[in-house]
Amino acid sequence: MWFIRSDQFARTFQAFFALGLFVIGQPPAMGQYPSFPQADIAGIDDGRFVPVSPIIPGTLDRWHGPLLRQDLKINGAQSCATASCHAGPRPGIAQPWASRGSEYSLWLENDPHANSWRTICGDESVDMMKRLKIMVGDQIVDQAGFDNCLSCHNSTRRYNEPRTSGHANTHEVAGAVCRDQPIASMPDDVHRFQREGVGCSACHGPSEIWIQTHFANDWASQDATGQGFVEAGDLYVRARMCASCHIGDQDRDMNHDIIAAGHPALRYEFATFHAWQPKHWRDDEAADSTRYEAQLWLAGQVAATDASLSLLQTRAMDGHTASQWPELASLDCASCHHDLGLDNQRGPITDTRKAVGRYSQWNDAGLRWLINYRMETGAGTQQDFELLAALDQVRDQMESGPAPDASHVAGEAAAARQALARWVDGTAGIQERQIFRSDRLGRVVASAAGKTNTFQTWESAVQFYLAAVAARESWPGGWNGPIKNSADRMRNGLRYPEMIDVSRYAKRSAGVKPTLSVNDTMRLGIEIAGWLGPVSLDAGHPLTSAVGDRTNDETISESMRIELQSILRRIEARWTASEAERKRQFEQTNPNAEAMPTETKAKETVRPKRIIKSDEQLLEEQRKRQQARP
Repeated sequence: MWFIRSDQFARTFQAFFALGLFVIGQPPAMGQYPSFPQADIAGIDDGRFVPVSPIIPGTLDRWHGPLLRQDLKINGAQSCATASCHAGPRPGIAQPWASRGSEYSLWLENDPHANSWRTICGDESVDMMKRLKIMVGDQIVDQAGFDNCLSCHNSTRRYNEPRTSGHANTHEVAGAVCRDQPIASMPDDVHRFQREGVGCSACHGPSEIWIQTHFANDWASQDATGQGFVEAGDLYVRARMCASCHIGDQDRDMNHDIIAAGHPALRYEFATFHAWQPKHWRDDEAADSTRYEAQLWLAGQVAATDASLSLLQTRAMDGHTASQWPELASLDCASCHHDLGLDNQRGPITDTRKAVGRYSQWNDAGLRWLINYRMETGAGTQQDFELLAALDQVRDQMESGPAPDASHVAGEAAAARQALARWVDGTAGIQERQIFRSDRLGRVVASAAGKTNTFQTWESAVQFYLAAVAARESWPGGWNGPIKNSADRMRNGLRYPEMIDVSRYAKRSAGVKPTLSVNDTMRLGIEIAGWLGPVSLDAGHPLTSAVGDRTNDETISESMRIELQSILRRIEARWTASEAERKRQFEQTNPNAEAMPTETKAKETVRPKRIIKSDEQLLEEQRKRQQARP
């Protein structure tokens, strides 16, 4: 797989891998996860204090909900580390053929997550905490700020987290965070603070209830969510679990202040992270690579959208003490830091209008492209339209002014989360989970290449590249086919230049090629997309506008316009010939068939009319496809 690499950008990928789970079985059907205990007020249940549930009904919190609970004990990774459990003899090759029973050993020796506690004790991290006034000298003085760091860098936490179970952890103190010996004045609890990094409970959930039963023959992981177990055998649950740290969540927020202090920005892309992650589990479904890689991408898009909305809602509600409103980390960095975006010809602002930041496209661009593709091909459902409208409402609110109304943003984010859950549980989500493969992802990429805004920002351009790479199992000619050259050029042009240090991020090292321009990115993107499917321009695309119109402060020259239109004509001819050949072969093998089934409509210069199919129609089509299989 090809990735965008440089010191700063690679640090973002390498330091924050998406953590996977143990041995994978058959994933449960969508919507069949047990509900969590809900409580309007705190109370006593069987001797255990039950706090108000953090699980928001009608959202995807049910997937990773155990990680949000505070009423269950967090056991350290060593509780899983006996030879008869998960610390048995490790296999000779750690990846990808992990062996059941050796998971702890593989995690400890190969997984960067096992060293995340050392990361937080490193010189760079200590300097960050001092800049943020979390530390003064060697002392933690901002407990809430340090809790925010611990929430993703260590499984057993925190100062201000009362574990309310009768057997749960007490208020664990970590004031002497990086000392070999605790400060004399610190409470005795500091001796019991487990410094293990991101261990088992951070991803599998608090094991107080299920640790004594999860090995039994009659124990079913799909039914244990209410006991605090995260069912990460499901790729979608796994993706959402990883997003809790790699994007943020209700109880953790890597905000703009922390970025300014030196922490890399979080750029979560599940399919990419999953490929890099040293694995201590088996994915049996990985044998079907054309489906597996595409499903990883789709699971990541759903998870990233939900996690970013959850975090945005929390930020807007002022429910997290580590963040302020408006929170600049929710915006596209290049809105203010222009050198972090695509190379452009932006001139100075000459009027007195108030600047409005652009809402980040990193986390929801891919899901938007899929929904638009469904609409273009006549497969759009009511859930598709509702979700797209809800996402648009969030963006409109975030871009309504320099300081958008927090209550309005929180309301729209909450509504969008519920719309996403309905999409996942409805016909659209169920259908995509069944049929989404790399060839279909390639068609989504081709559709996205014709959209007006796909190549307008660095964020959306990188997401386009990563989506194209995720579809590589269906690249014509394989990974080294005709797409590779354009993909390499796009990757190299989009990567961040080498930085001297975080505080001087805009200064490029000598000899490093600047990032691609908007127009160069558009040209390479269309070239790549043309090998994956027909490319149709929407009505507002710059190539359908007059000469001299600008895209993101960059003029499309006449020569560029001619070149791009020539590329589009070649793409159209290629897919017209391909469709004719497919039709000829179909007629030879099916002489009595009335018409050849098609995946997509013929190329159109404008967006086709949106046709909404009923749930019954789509399910009937799916039933017929299943019956037609040998």
